[in-house]
Amino acid sequence: MSRPVIQNFRGLRGVVLHGADRNRSVLTEMLTRLGLKVAAADPLDGAAVLRDAVKDAQLILFDADFVETVALSWASEPVLVPLIAIIGLEAPGRLWRAFELEPTAVIHKPLRSTGIYSALFFAVNEHRRRQDLNQKLRELEGRHRSRRFVTRAIVQMMQTRGIDDDQAYRLLRKESMRRRLTIEEFAVQVLATDQAGTVTKAREA
Repeated sequence: MSRPVIQNFRGLRGVVLHGADRNRSVLTEMLTRLGLKVAAADPLDGAAVLRDAVKDAQLILFDADFVETVALSWASEPVLVPLIAIIGLEAPGRLWRAFELEPTAVIHKPLRSTGIYSALFFAVNEHRRRQDLNQKLRELEGRHRSRRFVTRAIVQMMQTRGIDDDQAYRLLRKESMRRRLTIEEFAVQVLATDQAGTVTKAREA
């Protein structure tokens, strides 16, 4: 079941990476009216200044006309907050470089008060949806990697107990449930116990 969408952004720490002009004024004013705590920095101030500006941000809005400088401000680590690209010049190369930063919403210059809330709404909720999907993917990948331990544990139980694969799987599953473990976790324990027993027997010999 998906989580409810976020509609209230009061208290969110937003950073605007844009030169000091009318567009930035409109943007910061509207974000403030929506309840965000807003800070701003000029991309011309350089990557070091921008890096310091965004370190505690919960939302970043960046001028795509300065995408190269903006990208340098977090070049050493991935951005883990929602991004909104502010589009001015629609040159394909510049748009592509902005796209590579994976913004979750865009707004177009000249900025007006209308459309900013919509961009904020989509940026925050789409970012959260991507996070949820990535978490599910990591869990699936982890379970996929762990399945090989289940297969090895089944083979081991077949050999040591003289049972077939279905019986071994049912036994593995029943015992994992009894111990309140996932079948993958219990399979690792089974293999570890067997390995420890093998080492002990080798030492005794």
